[in-house]
Amino acid sequence: MTTQSPIAVFDSGEGGLTVLRQARELYPDHDFLYGADSLHFPYGSRPLSEVRDLFLRFLDFFLSRGVQAVVIACNTATAAALDEARRRSPVPVIGVVEAGAQQAAAVSRNRRIGVLSTLATYRSGIYRMAVQARDPTAEVVQRACPDLVTMAEAGETESEAARLAVRACLTDVFRRKVDTVVLGCTHFPHMERIFREEVGDRAAIIDPGLETARRLGRLLPPGGGSGQMEFFTTGDPRRFERITASLWPGIPVQAQRLIWRNGRYEAAALVREEARP
Repeated sequence: MTTQSPIAVFDSGEGGLTVLRQARELYPDHDFLYGADSLHFPYGSRPLSEVRDLFLRFLDFFLSRGVQAVVIACNTATAAALDEARRRSPVPVIGVVEAGAQQAAAVSRNRRIGVLSTLATYRSGIYRMAVQARDPTAEVVQRACPDLVTMAEAGETESEAARLAVRACLTDVFRRKVDTVVLGCTHFPHMERIFREEVGDRAAIIDPGLETARRLGRLLPPGGGSGQMEFFTTGDPRRFERITASLWPGIPVQAQRLIWRNGRYEAAALVREEARP
């Protein structure tokens, strides 16, 4: 590992691109490696034990690439695997929950915080624990919004259906008079405009991905790479590229497919080369 080593960013799909985009804007001279487990998307409906095992496969892949840090840009994977990943990894591993919970606790005035998330993150209670570890008096109102995840993954971030789905999720938490709303899934900031219009001045909006990207800077040594980005997916690379183009216009993306072979992930290009006579 060197100061030129890449920073790995992981998500179950394209949602974590919001974190990568913010990290790249903050640290443009660093190299990044983005991994998406699109084949097993969505994580939000899977048992946390299964999610942990799926992420740890990626952790091994990232470490084989000599990364200098790993960002789990997936709230569900953070809930499932952060502690185990830190035990296994020789490089820093950070998740999106801690930074988001800390910022929410700092911003909220009436100590009522709404958290919108996947079903698995909701069931884990990780945001409630993280917020109350910082402020035991805080009330955390959770709401699972799986439809928003599916819409964002499909690139449907500006439609009327997306607006109605956002409104329904917010209605539930606002009934409890929250003054702070945490976007507890990295897919949700892709709908940032709708969220800001629907929330208005009723509450502060916390994007844990942005807070995590800011925290990442404390871990990075001086220097950097050349600003390159590599993209890997366990799903269809062409689909990944299309969705990325719609969610992050103007960024050239050439994704490589990861193949599970002999107990580890390998890039499909490498597999093809090794298969040649």
